[in-house]
Amino acid sequence: MHEQNLQGPSRAESSASSRFAAASRGGLIGSIALLALVGCLKVPPQVVGTDRIEFGQVVAESMKRQTLLNVVRLRYADTPQFLDVGSIINSYTVGGTGTAGWSLPSHTDPTVLSLGTEHNWSNTPTVTYQPMTGEQFSKSMLRPIPPLAIFQLVQGGWPADLVLGTLVDSINGLRNDSGKAFMDRDFHRLIEAVARIQADGALAVQPEAGEEENRVLLVLRPDDDSLTGHEDEKLLLHLLKLDSTLHQFELVYGLAPSHPGEVAVISRSLLELMLLLGVDLEVPAGKGMPERALPFQRKGNRDQAPPPVRIRSGLTAPQDAYASVSYKGFWYWIDDRDVPSKRVFTFMMVLSSLQETGQNGVGPVVSVPSR
Repeated sequence: MHEQNLQGPSRAESSASSRFAAASRGGLIGSIALLALVGCLKVPPQVVGTDRIEFGQVVAESMKRQTLLNVVRLRYADTPQFLDVGSIINSYTVGGTGTAGWSLPSHTDPTVLSLGTEHNWSNTPTVTYQPMTGEQFSKSMLRPIPPLAIFQLVQGGWPADLVLGTLVDSINGLRNDSGKAFMDRDFHRLIEAVARIQADGALAVQPEAGEEENRVLLVLRPDDDSLTGHEDEKLLLHLLKLDSTLHQFELVYGLAPSHPGEVAVISRSLLELMLLLGVDLEVPAGKGMPERALPFQRKGNRDQAPPPVRIRSGLTAPQDAYASVSYKGFWYWIDDRDVPSKRVFTFMMVLSSLQETGQNGVGPVVSVPSR
């Protein structure tokens, strides 16, 4: 007679049930963890700082190369081309998917839980370029820098030799270096005197509203009643043929003053400055390049100042250059160790950035996705 089993489920059944319950709990926990992982995907804030630095560096380098190339093109009587970076729009996309599953364990397949994840990341910048044409080109490149702005740069701390030696063509008839003649000796003495007066804090410019139009005054030591004790001020007044009894002088744009109380300045435009920077460019001897370049033969002798910017040339790309470009089979560059040339070139680029750009121009706009 068989006995009826009243002891409940067998040990094997209990073990299988326990493994099933464990697998269910593990699968549920794994699924929740996976969903939480996918849900936490986001754009890390660190990419903003990284991309900003990298894009800024690329834009700055491209500006240097474009400016240098235009200087070279002007030296060869070629047409310059100015293409502004209007905007950079960077779009980030991040996403992900996850899968989870579990099965009863067996002797042949001990796998209880299976998980799978997939995530994607995309970075799609769009760069907008705008050619500088029409009124925008005229305002930014063709108009001379106002005399007020020039002396405001000096008053603001920019070195007088850099500002006056770069932006001024003549002051009260004293001529600076140009493509036709070297600077007058007295112009160099004038720059040195202004630099010392600047260091002493004795030079200022101030707009003054007159009855008919606004005037700009160049002021020397406005708190002093006499200038007789200041050698540099006396030298400046002598070189510019100004009235020594005055300490305020009207600053105007012009070739020569109309009276002893006036300082007449002929300033340069950015395009003229770029043309002058190419005067001392090293023209290669091969491939008929000397015949392609504009001829420049200055009068006088150069014993006052070196070339403002030295642009070297060669058949191969330089290894250590501040900026380099290729043009008609030759390379042109500014040596990174040539600090005086870098100083003038960087100052010109700063002025270009400060000039009114006229973003409302009607030139064609081309948007190119960058990859």
